[in-house]
Amino acid sequence: MTQSSQAIYLLKDLYVTKEEVEIIDSLVDSQQMFYDFSKNKVVSFIQETDFHLVIYNADENDKGFTMYIVKDFCNHEEELVYLRNIFQALVQQGVNIHTMRAARSKVEDIFYMLETFRALFHKQKSSDDSTPYSLPDSIMH
Repeated sequence: MTQSSQAIYLLKDLYVTKEEVEIIDSLVDSQQMFYDFSKNKVVSFIQETDFHLVIYNADENDKGFTMYIVKDFCNHEEELVYLRNIFQALVQQGVNIHTMRAARSKVEDIFYMLETFRALFHKQKSSDDSTPYSLPDSIMH
């Protein structure tokens, strides 16, 4: 995937885009495209070794897609933690709570399955990633 003019890198291997053509192409390619645009949606999927999280906001004041991509997610725990913390902060600020909780949950799910994905993709934990990352318990938040 190439960086579009609307992509913003939050970290070296984490970026966000609102480029709708790129997002819709990714959803279609991964067979995750939905057709009901009356409600907010959160969809996650893996393309090659990249984790994608797509949020569709149905609110008339902020309608549209946003996609977060963690490149080579098996080797970038820090980016997953950072992304999870973005959604946690939005929940705490009261921003679209149900949707942001769903997004946070998708990131937490993939984080807790990292060892499984490393085995599936035949990847070792990156030597650059020597810090043991963990997520705070968010079930009650």
